[in-house]
Amino acid sequence: MTTLNGMGQRTVEVKTANYTLTANDCGKTFTNEGAGAAVTFALPAATAARVGLWYRFVAKASQEIRIDPNGTETIALDTGAQQAAGAYITFNLIGERVSVECVKAGEWETFDPIGTITAV
Repeated sequence: MTTLNGMGQRTVEVKTANYTLTANDCGKTFTNEGAGAAVTFALPAATAARVGLWYRFVAKASQEIRIDPNGTETIALDTGAQQAAGAYITFNLIGERVSVECVKAGEWETFDPIGTITAV
């Protein structure tokens, strides 16, 4: 499901503080425009019922964006290799971006990365 505004455009939300994503945020693009420090986006639990949830993240401030899987779930970089359980991915240069999608219970995949996306 892609979240659209009343004009049929995708929804873009700016977050300057840590934010916990929900299923209702599926299909949204998030930026850190105006952030003065790192912003962590906590992903919801990657359950079987949530397979297909996806989110996009774009750096609009030179501050770190962290995308943090729930608990001991994993997230893969564009190499396809799942990272350590509970490890988050991060980037911090204006223009860097990545999409993440729950493709199976307990796992997130990254898609269309631009820039240096690393796991921590």
